[in-house]
Amino acid sequence: MNARYLPDQFADSGWPSGTSAKKARFVNALIRFIDAGYPESQFTAALYDGLHNHGYFGFIAHYNRHGFYDEKFSTPARQEEFLSELRWACQRDYDSDRTDLWADVKTVLTDHFDQAPPALFTLTPTEHQP
Repeated sequence: MNARYLPDQFADSGWPSGTSAKKARFVNALIRFIDAGYPESQFTAALYDGLHNHGYFGFIAHYNRHGFYDEKFSTPARQEEFLSELRWACQRDYDSDRTDLWADVKTVLTDHFDQAPPALFTLTPTEHQP
């Protein structure tokens, strides 16, 4: 699968978890996960760590990856709420120069979501077709 975003679009955060390559992998994996309708098989440890820890999005861990998945993605309403929270977190740091807080990732995600069809944010899993 071709990457939508490449490492040269991101800056190293200064932490091993925030290299430009890891940021690009995170963004591409998150977009694929959302576009595929939130399949649990695609909710990897790297996505979990990026969302609750490395990316400074403001999500809490919910004990582990499975608890986080259940809390954020197990129903269409929870998926919609997750996207709303994610968009808010991204917009909060949009165009900031704080690469240590993954502002570059948040800017890319905000721009991506702004170009997405509005229906992406209200679809049920049975309606969502990648």
